[in-house]
Amino acid sequence: MTNDPDALESIDPSKPPEPRLAQVQRWMQSILMHPGGVSEGVESPAARREIEITLDRLPEVILPSRALSSANRLEIYVNAYHARLMECLDEEFAVTRYAVGEELFGALSFGYLQNYPSASYTLCELGRRFPAFLAESRLHARETPEGSGDKWPEFVIELASLERALYEVYDGPGTEQTGSLDPARLAGLDPEGWQKIRLAPAPCLRLLAFGHDVSGYWGDRKDELTPVTPVAEHHWLAICRRDFVVERFELDEPQYLLLMALAQGETLPTAIAAASAVAPVNELEEKLGTWFAGWMAGGFFAALA
Repeated sequence: MTNDPDALESIDPSKPPEPRLAQVQRWMQSILMHPGGVSEGVESPAARREIEITLDRLPEVILPSRALSSANRLEIYVNAYHARLMECLDEEFAVTRYAVGEELFGALSFGYLQNYPSASYTLCELGRRFPAFLAESRLHARETPEGSGDKWPEFVIELASLERALYEVYDGPGTEQTGSLDPARLAGLDPEGWQKIRLAPAPCLRLLAFGHDVSGYWGDRKDELTPVTPVAEHHWLAICRRDFVVERFELDEPQYLLLMALAQGETLPTAIAAASAVAPVNELEEKLGTWFAGWMAGGFFAALA
């Protein structure tokens, strides 16, 4: 602050104070993230809470250049921001993009960002609602490949759901620091202990039921083969991560039902009862040893609950 009378006289009290850097940053962020672009973004309530200006006063904050207006300069950043988000969706849903084609996927990802603009500091959340967006909008159903059948739209939604689940397992919490359940803990249980056992699932375990073998299609594409759209049939899958490696485990329906019950905190007898809806109890009991050996090796369980 100065005591120079001349300097004080130069201050125009009718003008609002210059916005602080943090205000400008929040103002620009709200415009970049606005689905309506620069013109709507500048006029949006979020932007005007930070800096109260209208579009015609934009040069007060963003100076024009010799070649570009203030709005054009800001538009470059807006376009770059959305292009980067679309690139991230390209990577996360690479096999879905392959299935529907580049052009259609570009339209789908653009529509998704218009309906569900990024609202998180982390890109991990960006594609969380993409499968739901496909199910809600069904925009992909407008271009069904020849010979793909009337279940093509559902196949695409399931394929995107699988890719999202794989991404969440890869990026989310696991058991690398805490460790998985030691098989010796189960081996030491007596018959009564097995009747009371409850298992805490690993945080990276996902159990999925599909109407198509999307896992096989995804695997063929990742192996650089030419995948064929699978026929509509029930398919069950477990996804888990161990030592930072994500794996897919094919299941049959009894395994899926039994695992689902265990993952929900049910005792083993209750889980067996749930699976007995599709398989005889004696058959289930015969296979339990083999199943548990595979599940323990896959790191499905974190501890005894």
